[in-house]
Amino acid sequence: MSKAPVPHRDPAVNELPACPVTKAYRNSAFLNSSHARHIRILCEYEETMQRLRAAHVRATVMFFGSARSKDYDQHRKAVEKAQARLAAAEAGSEEASAATAQLSRLESIKWMCEYMEKIRELSRKITQWSVDGATRHLEVVSGVARVARLKRSREESQTPAPFGSSAFASAFALPPAGKRVATDEAKNGASEPPELEPQASSSGGLSVNVYKPHSSDDVPPGAAVTSSPLRQGSSGPGDRMPVYVCTGGGPGFMEAANRGASEVVGGKSIGMGITLPFEEGLNPFVTPELAFEYHYFFTRKFWMAFHMQALVVAPGGMGTCDELFELLTLKQTGKIQKSLPVVLLGKAYWKSVINWQKLGVYGVINPAEVDELLFTDDVQEAFDFIVRSLEAGPSLGSDQFAEAGDDGELLSTMTS
Repeated sequence: MSKAPVPHRDPAVNELPACPVTKAYRNSAFLNSSHARHIRILCEYEETMQRLRAAHVRATVMFFGSARSKDYDQHRKAVEKAQARLAAAEAGSEEASAATAQLSRLESIKWMCEYMEKIRELSRKITQWSVDGATRHLEVVSGVARVARLKRSREESQTPAPFGSSAFASAFALPPAGKRVATDEAKNGASEPPELEPQASSSGGLSVNVYKPHSSDDVPPGAAVTSSPLRQGSSGPGDRMPVYVCTGGGPGFMEAANRGASEVVGGKSIGMGITLPFEEGLNPFVTPELAFEYHYFFTRKFWMAFHMQALVVAPGGMGTCDELFELLTLKQTGKIQKSLPVVLLGKAYWKSVINWQKLGVYGVINPAEVDELLFTDDVQEAFDFIVRSLEAGPSLGSDQFAEAGDDGELLSTMTS
């Protein structure tokens, strides 16, 4: 028979109440302070990764674009509301001025309605293509990861190295145990063959560690998927989508892309939002279990890029250009695959707001980098371009690994 627990503090001796305490991980004042910033950053990294893995997300087609754009119906309703506001306002009042300015802004963005429909259609086509299983044979390699491992695997075999093989293990290993160094006797010219010792690591231990794949690591096709519990429970390729549409989760073109994916039976899409004072929550077409909201822009950008297999950019402003040029920089520097297909939908817009040719004329970029981009207004052309690129598989580029060893696997400018 168990004895009743004996309190370490006898209330008969001290009748004062116990001192209140709060566990550190429940201390909101601490967790929201600058001292816990690194903890919040890790949360935004780890929580996203675990949810994506649980949902079997391995590859995405990313859609960027202005949050200010509207489809034809949204634009018409906004104009009618502004007109009613102007009609009810006193002539010359601040209210009348605000309504007039609103009508002017709506007129300036009317041209984007056409592209809202095109983004919606393109997203629907990509999602249907994925749901139909047309992508299941593709060699999927996360956009910003594994480029060095992929190169080593292809050097040893024309097919991805099997799990547990030397090619696969070398991607995760320190210098192998078989690498020997001569003893001091050998260095001093001893006649007898020296006893060779394993190469010691800089920390004093032997360099024999081979790390098991992390849950964020790609497992070669045909490998046993037992390294992470998040990969369990999958009966086959037919129970999940190979490629997902992903957006920033906001309104405008992002909403159009999520909406297009939602219109496909069995279709899902990802929304990676950011906390902003003028936006509340994600658009309603994001799949709930794939809805994320970030505090830090750089962790959001990291996850936008990590699984990216293709990029579609609709017309947009500062934020869209920021995201576009960051991805082009990662592509240029080999931090993501060189063959990443980039579609700039809205040919006249993108060729007028940025003078791409002059960048080459002034020698600050290689003109071939512009030639790799697809400027188009045609949905079918954009879709075919993405499909052809994914069918061809990831390209490492001719000079990508000239100076890269294991450091070729750096994930993004966040970790560089």
